[in-house]
Amino acid sequence: MTRGRVLVVEDEIEVAATLLELLVERNYEVLTATTAEEGLKAVPAFRPNVVLLDISLPDMSGPSALTVFRRAHPRVPVIAVTSAVDAGVLAKLAEMEPFHVVHKPFDIDALDRLVNSAVGQSKTRSA
Repeated sequence: MTRGRVLVVEDEIEVAATLLELLVERNYEVLTATTAEEGLKAVPAFRPNVVLLDISLPDMSGPSALTVFRRAHPRVPVIAVTSAVDAGVLAKLAEMEPFHVVHKPFDIDALDRLVNSAVGQSKTRSA
């Protein structure tokens, strides 16, 4: 039995593959998408408990991607993944109220705890 479903929206293939491998090892069911559009289209069928959303995607970047996901699927917690260090970008992200912001490179154990917490919140919301 899986711990939950995680949608990874990440355009860097190596990062997406690493997240896929590490999360599957921790008993999550994982689907990857390389653009925000792919990710948004995947949500209704995959029904993720949490979305790991890179905020620097080729088709939509920054807080706008987070806003679109939150509006389209308000019950799904979104963990924003970023390598940004710009205070303005980080402030805008915080205004969008993601479940959490994770900075690259990330600690997989800390990420696992966050994903687990977000999955728990998602399951509580849908119960």
